[in-house]
Amino acid sequence: MNIFLVEDSVSIRRLLVRRLDAMAGMRVVGEASGEGQALALIHWTQPDVVLVDLSLASGTGLGLVGELRRTGYTGRIAVLTAQDLDAYRRASMDAGADAFYDKASGLETLFDDLVELLPAEMSVQDSRPAALLRDGLTGLYSETALCERLDQAARGATRDGVDLAVYVLRLPALAKLPAELSDRLTQQVATRLREASAEADIVARSGGDQFAFVLTRVDQPGQATAHAHHLTQLMAEPFSVDGRDYKLGVELGMALFPADAVAPRALLTLAEATAFGAL
Repeated sequence: MNIFLVEDSVSIRRLLVRRLDAMAGMRVVGEASGEGQALALIHWTQPDVVLVDLSLASGTGLGLVGELRRTGYTGRIAVLTAQDLDAYRRASMDAGADAFYDKASGLETLFDDLVELLPAEMSVQDSRPAALLRDGLTGLYSETALCERLDQAARGATRDGVDLAVYVLRLPALAKLPAELSDRLTQQVATRLREASAEADIVARSGGDQFAFVLTRVDQPGQATAHAHHLTQLMAEPFSVDGRDYKLGVELGMALFPADAVAPRALLTLAEATAFGAL
């Protein structure tokens, strides 16, 4: 079950992500702290469940609930808030929410209700074969391994008191080239990214024309942005096959832990949505 969190408190998001990640079949696919970003990302990810607070960094949870329903979102919306008054409950339900929970006393009820919603076949974690942990063409981490490594990196960043940056790089020109040429260029992109990474960084191929790069230690202001410029310039340099140069172009998105999101999948979602121009 895919879940999206709309909450401006990083500490509350950490708590929810920790609990949800421990529950079989639950996956946090996105996070947002404000109404506008949440609306765009929810339509991008189409989660099964949205958990939303009424007080947000920008806009309001009540406004988001109403706008989601007006714009066609049909999934389940649950309000999770400290404003546990009957007036807020009635207003939330009138706006289109399906459930209302008090943060102080209703968390366990929320988790129990989510388990009840989970289809029986999803209640057991699936085990993926090790072969899927590496991309066959490039040898980089696959998307499955990327999420696992990113989760480990986020735990390490929390322990060390540093941030990390997640980048998604799209090279749409690859899909327009003949398959053999595209494969050779893809391998060169992978090599260039691998050579640009430090030992602790994570490089993955997360789609046919899509790569991910995780800078696992960001401890200075501006470091993440500077690295984004570096990656863009790195991909702007021409690639060569059989003596002919190819300029692929790149569309890059970035997300920061923990400021933008704390769940690995949510970090990737935000960076990917930015790369695709969905925000």
